[in-house]
Amino acid sequence: MLMNIFKDNKNINVYLLFIIAMFISIIILNRWLVTDLGLLSFGRLWQLYVSYTDLGFVRRGFVGTFLSISGINSLFSNEFIFAFFIHHISIIIFTVLIIYYCILKKIKNFLFIFGIAFSPTFIIYQGYNTGTLDIFVLTIALINILYVKNYITFSVNIMIGIFVHETFIFTLPAQFFSFYLCNNSNNIKIRDFIKTLDFKSLIPIIATASALAIILFFGKNNISEIEFKDLMQIKMPNAYMTHSLWSGYWELSSSLEKNTKSIQILLSNFDNGKIFFLLPSILYLIILILRTFHYATPQLNKFLLVIAIIFPVLISLVAWDYPRWIAISANMSILITLKLISMSGVKYSRWNKIIAIFCLFAPFGTVVVDQPFPLHQFVLDSLIR
Repeated sequence: MLMNIFKDNKNINVYLLFIIAMFISIIILNRWLVTDLGLLSFGRLWQLYVSYTDLGFVRRGFVGTFLSISGINSLFSNEFIFAFFIHHISIIIFTVLIIYYCILKKIKNFLFIFGIAFSPTFIIYQGYNTGTLDIFVLTIALINILYVKNYITFSVNIMIGIFVHETFIFTLPAQFFSFYLCNNSNNIKIRDFIKTLDFKSLIPIIATASALAIILFFGKNNISEIEFKDLMQIKMPNAYMTHSLWSGYWELSSSLEKNTKSIQILLSNFDNGKIFFLLPSILYLIILILRTFHYATPQLNKFLLVIAIIFPVLISLVAWDYPRWIAISANMSILITLKLISMSGVKYSRWNKIIAIFCLFAPFGTVVVDQPFPLHQFVLDSLIR
C-alpha cells in the first residue's frame, strides 16, 4: 500500500503541501529564538504537570496525569523545553493523521488540499497556539470525526476529551453529526436516524453525560492556593511566578459565575470597536460553512450542520479567548468537510479559491482580540524598529 502511495504523483503533492505547512507551524512554534520573551513565549505550562496523583481528580488534569505517571514530563530539566518538545510531537501527529486520511480517501484536489494545509486556523495555527490544551482537544476530535466508527471507541474518546479540557464539549455537536449522520449513508436523514436508535446508539450519549457529571461534581480543585502553588513550584521551578496564571490555580478553582464575566468583556469589545478585529476570522468561518454546503449530500440537514460547526463559538459566553473559539469552529468545519468530500465524491468548489486567499494571513490570533494576524504584525514591528 505504501509503495502505491509513493507511485502516485498527486499523493506526493499532498504530502508536500502538508509537510511544508507542518514545518511552517514548527518554525512559528520556535519563535522563542527571536522574540524578547524567549522560552516564556510558550505561555502556561501547568496543564502538562497538574496530576490526579497530587491533587486528586481535577478537571483538565488528564494530560498532566498521563505525562506525570509515565515520567515523560521529567525528560527535561527545564519545563519550557519539555513543553516545546511535546508540542512539536503533537503537531507532527496531528499532521500525519490528516495526511493519512486524505490519501486513504483519495482526496487529491490541489486547491482544496492547499486550503486545508495552509489554513490560518488549522496546522499552522497550532504552532502559534501554545500554552493551551487545544491541540490535544483538536486531535481527539479529529480522530472521532474522521476515523472512528465504533460506538465504544467513540465513547471512550469523548470521555478522554472532556477530561482533557471542557472546551472539548463544544466540539461534540460536530462529532455527533459526523458519527451518527455521516458514517451510515442509509441513516443520513434525521427521521431515519431516530427510527434506528437502539441501546448501542445511546452509549456515546451516556458516556458524555457521565463525563460531564464527573467533571461537574468532582472536578473542582479543593486544595488551598498556598498549598497548590507550593506544589506546582516544586514541579515547575522554572515557571514559578513567570506570570499571574503560572500555576493553574485560578483556572482550576474558578466558578461558572466568575467565567460569565466573559459576556461583559465581549460587550465591551463592541463599545470600544475591537470587535471589528474579529471580522476576518468570522468571514473565514462563514465561507468555510458555505463550502460545506457544496460538499454535503442533499439528505443532510443543513441547519444541524451549521449548528455543529458554530457551536464552539458559544465558549465566548464563559471565556474571553474569542479568536480561539472562532478558530475551533473553523476547524470543525474543515474536519466535517473532509468527511463530506469522501462521501459525496465532489472534487471542486468555487469557495476553494477564496479560502486559499485567506491562507496568506495564517496564522490567525489566539487571545488578544486586536492582533488578528500576529505573525504579520510581528514581522512589521520588527521591520519598523
